[in-house]
Amino acid sequence: MTTDNRQLTTQIVAAVVAAIISLSCTTDATRRGYLRTIAGAYGAPPRPVIIVPGFGVTRLYDPVTHQYVWGTPRATVHTKYPVDLDLPQSGHDRLVPQGYAGSRGPVNIGWQLMEGLRKFGRYTPDKNVFPFYYDWRLSARENAQKLNQLVERLRDDGKVDIVTHSAGAIVALTYVKLGGGVSKVDHLILIAPTQRGVTDAFRVLVRPERFLRRVFTSEMVATWPFVFELLPEEGRFLVDEKGRAIDRDLWTPEGWQGIQRVSSQRLANARKLRDELRTTPMPPQVHVSIIAGDCVATAHRVLMRSSGKFVFYPGELLPTERDLEGILFESGDGTVPITSATAGDTAMIVCDGHQGIAEDPTVHRAIIRTLREP
Repeated sequence: MTTDNRQLTTQIVAAVVAAIISLSCTTDATRRGYLRTIAGAYGAPPRPVIIVPGFGVTRLYDPVTHQYVWGTPRATVHTKYPVDLDLPQSGHDRLVPQGYAGSRGPVNIGWQLMEGLRKFGRYTPDKNVFPFYYDWRLSARENAQKLNQLVERLRDDGKVDIVTHSAGAIVALTYVKLGGGVSKVDHLILIAPTQRGVTDAFRVLVRPERFLRRVFTSEMVATWPFVFELLPEEGRFLVDEKGRAIDRDLWTPEGWQGIQRVSSQRLANARKLRDELRTTPMPPQVHVSIIAGDCVATAHRVLMRSSGKFVFYPGELLPTERDLEGILFESGDGTVPITSATAGDTAMIVCDGHQGIAEDPTVHRAIIRTLREP
């Protein structure tokens, strides 16, 4: 066989092998096809489902100016509103939750979860799967009361199922454990839940968050009770440049000295809520399922440099700080460390990021199987 023939034969074999591999691979599109086939056998859903997404997902609307202050493309480029996102001393303003940010698509976690139930579980929006729009600036206790109002409207003397993503778990857990929801909820599914808190809450308090021209300033965020309720449960999570724990308890006003001015009352209220959630056992009649990601290095401690700057991501480490990675980061979904998501309980673990987990067909299958095939 000539050299040219041998090369041609090798190319043909390689092409055949590549074709076999591509045909045998199970893509997300293939999985979604499987799920549609399975859904064809389902009857009516057993209970209404309520979707509770996380921090910042619900649009906020000004009923006086008839403008969205948050959650639309315009709201990310328009910078001045008569009533902005910072809360007044009273703790409330006239903004109302209305719709999900992003409307449709990958940034809209609420829509992604509702679409999964619609396409693969035979649920119909506003008939047996419903969005929960809430003001994510306010305390989980207050939003748990609003969640109860929706549950009462939907349950018809029966029970509902609740599916949460990220910080939405704190609202639902507050409702079930502390807000009278125990007798009204059958299944509670927590996706990427912030059960033990996240350093991301600290990050938005100390580092301005920019969305095109729109900025969440530290002063603005410090007026939002919910952010404090999402802080890491262990208040001492700062380390210095040698990896040593810094003796600052960020559940106390003293711990924030030299970092940021915060309300001692908001800190106290948030700590009280988190203590109650931790010490109150989950009622056995509520069926709880946890789905968490563990493929991304995720901060569970924060480096505080001598300059006062903070490090929240591996890419922010200097070459001389690389040996701190094992101290600062653990596996997670990029936002929620696995130890916070599971809180010591059994969980379904998937390899996905914090946003992507809500559109993962494997996750959709797990949700639907839990709700429809107990």
